[in-house]
Amino acid sequence: MPFLNLFIRCPGLLLLVFSTTLQAEISISVNPPTALLQQPVTSHAISDAQQLLSNACQCKVSQNNANAAIQINFELPTQKPFAGIQNTIRNDIPYFDYPNTEFKWKSRQDGQQITLRLSSPSYEGIASGMYALLQEKIGFRFYHPRETVIPTIDVWPLSANWEWQANPRFVKRGFHIHTMHPLELTEPLLDEDYPKGDEIVREYINWLVRNGQNYFEFNLLNSVALERWRPYAKKWVDYGHDRGVIMGLDISLNMIQQKAYQLYVKKPKSFKSKEKQIISNLNQLKIVGFDVFNIELSSTEYTSGNSSKRYQLVDKILEWARENDKKIMGRAHIVKKGDAVLNYSGATSKSKDSDRGVMIHTVMFYGLHEDKAPCYGNENLKHMHTLMKQEQQQRETWYFPESAYWVSFDNSVPMTLLPYLSSRHKDIEITEQAGIEGHLTFSSGWEWGYWLFDWSIARWSWDYQEPAHPTDAIHHLFEHKGIQQSLKQLHDLQDHYFKEKELIRYLAAQSVMDEVPKSLSREFQPRPHWRYDYLFRNASKAELNELTEKAIGPLGDFIEAYGAVLKDFRQQINGQQPLLEELYDGLEITLLRAKHRKACLESIKARRLARIEGQKSDKTYLDLLKTATTARQEALLIVHKREAAYRYNVKELSTKRKGHTAYHFGYLFPVHKLHFWEREEEQIKENKWGFLYKNIWNIGRIIGVKK
Repeated sequence: MPFLNLFIRCPGLLLLVFSTTLQAEISISVNPPTALLQQPVTSHAISDAQQLLSNACQCKVSQNNANAAIQINFELPTQKPFAGIQNTIRNDIPYFDYPNTEFKWKSRQDGQQITLRLSSPSYEGIASGMYALLQEKIGFRFYHPRETVIPTIDVWPLSANWEWQANPRFVKRGFHIHTMHPLELTEPLLDEDYPKGDEIVREYINWLVRNGQNYFEFNLLNSVALERWRPYAKKWVDYGHDRGVIMGLDISLNMIQQKAYQLYVKKPKSFKSKEKQIISNLNQLKIVGFDVFNIELSSTEYTSGNSSKRYQLVDKILEWARENDKKIMGRAHIVKKGDAVLNYSGATSKSKDSDRGVMIHTVMFYGLHEDKAPCYGNENLKHMHTLMKQEQQQRETWYFPESAYWVSFDNSVPMTLLPYLSSRHKDIEITEQAGIEGHLTFSSGWEWGYWLFDWSIARWSWDYQEPAHPTDAIHHLFEHKGIQQSLKQLHDLQDHYFKEKELIRYLAAQSVMDEVPKSLSREFQPRPHWRYDYLFRNASKAELNELTEKAIGPLGDFIEAYGAVLKDFRQQINGQQPLLEELYDGLEITLLRAKHRKACLESIKARRLARIEGQKSDKTYLDLLKTATTARQEALLIVHKREAAYRYNVKELSTKRKGHTAYHFGYLFPVHKLHFWEREEEQIKENKWGFLYKNIWNIGRIIGVKK
């Protein structure tokens, strides 16, 4: 496929058009049997595919035109479309069914005509096969909900005679939009008055279906006006069903954090009053049409509470779910190995509640297989892999990893962390081999190149051609060996330095938990080997030398090696392709972040050495800090450039504003002025290290003790 040479932006849609040599006008006929047009899941897909093909060939794509050179035919499926939750018992464990979506294409030439025939056991498989033909064979790229690569088809791009069969790696596969955070879709999903909100949500559902996904979930918050919201939500829930998507809702029993929707509030004293509230609220949500309820059982994310009383309520919920053909899921959070809450929010080892499925959650860019994953007080996440295998023996089990970790880790800094690709790809291999039923990706925003991670994960959930390297997904956008090689090298350098050398401990911004008094501190994300206030005020020479060995020196090595490859990458893209420009900007600001942190650490070291040596008036450390300021100012220019290209409302994403979440700003607000970078410089200048210094988080509102 040749390089992109035409860029067209339309409202809500980006068309990246490939050019080819103009030859005879092409003619295409799509010939669906009447039964396919009578089912929404296939009629939507066929109509959409016709329009996409028409855009590509700049011609009318007709139906049942016997004279067209390209004939696309279909075999009728044998299975009924998905129509809600129906359980099948396998090995004494209830799993809810979804039609078999494997598909097969055959292409044959007969005289001057080429006939393609699509077959699948299910209507959903026909839809998946139609979109897979466009994306995997013809050159369409459904990489972002608001943007699509559309090739120019002047001649039919495929050979005449071929066969292709594909299977999903997981029965259920999709995305969780974490609307507890102020993301692109948070307000469109939660605000019935949001301008064109219904259209924006449908746009995302279309992206899911075009990428072969069949599950969608988001968090409901208690800030929603339920009576007004339900009819609004029902419109796009119904649309999701028409597209073959299982519609899930993330709610809680009585969680107080981050405005989670509660099935009951803490005021009722009696069991029956709690039970009454729960059933009443579930019945109200049932009206909207959700299929799956992913229910948090604890009052906070990391406590277990009174499990015996809670499980009496769970029994009632499961009874309601069986009566109403709904599925109840829950999640096993990342916790420290051995914590009581580890076993699925307090579940017993018995399978008395095997109706309730579990989602095994992992965080950040770490995977189940890695030896080093210093988060949530753990050396690695292998205990979550063990838990997955245990739970798989007694209930429906899904894997629930992340493609971003918003709070002070990656896209809020920002950094474009390519190792997400290798971790998610490897974990897909592991979980597929283990026979895990579902794969749900926890998504936290798409700017700064993070759309690449979601798009890659969606494609990897099918057994299309295996990439030799996780970054090879890039070649579906840019078929250029030099660019592919540069991205592979950049990935491998990040993987080595950020994960193996653990520089992520210094590149991530400090969270509140990193700076509260030690007696209250819990390590959630990777943190430095020493607290910064200790380094600044109390570190010994030996410790400062160790800081150089563990952080300052490796950062310098990374900057040198990574900078050389990035320079080569810059020369290859030559400023012609917007998507490569976006990736470059994200990768360059990651380099500047490394330069900034190195300079800050050098400044801290210089100031402490001056104090150790009795030089109380030495200002060398402030001169060193100017290097950090220069890096931040360079990075701000990139931020301003990227903000001009944000795909959703830039003001909503990057400024302070009230919404439905506990955060009164958009998820890219910390990026707008590089808050964390500037704060780190000011901490050194002012010798202020407490969590309240230049704090942007309303802690009371986030943990649920303040409205």
